[in-house]
Amino acid sequence: MDINIIIVESVIYIAVGIIAGYLLKNEELKKIKRVILIFYLIIGIAVYNVLYFIILSAGVLLVSIMVLKYFSE
Repeated sequence: MDINIIIVESVIYIAVGIIAGYLLKNEELKKIKRVILIFYLIIGIAVYNVLYFIILSAGVLLVSIMVLKYFSE
């Protein structure tokens, strides 16, 4: 394991967590946000390639946006 990969993935994880938390800041969406971030953490641990981790992060943000759109209508 390269320490630079761990640092990059940690920064990406923190940024995605903050953005997803901001998007799903509603009290009703807190449980959904927790589930999304827990699955993101579990799947993110298994990913060793930074490119796949970035794709996973983009997918998490898209899911957060879709959940927000679904519950805001």
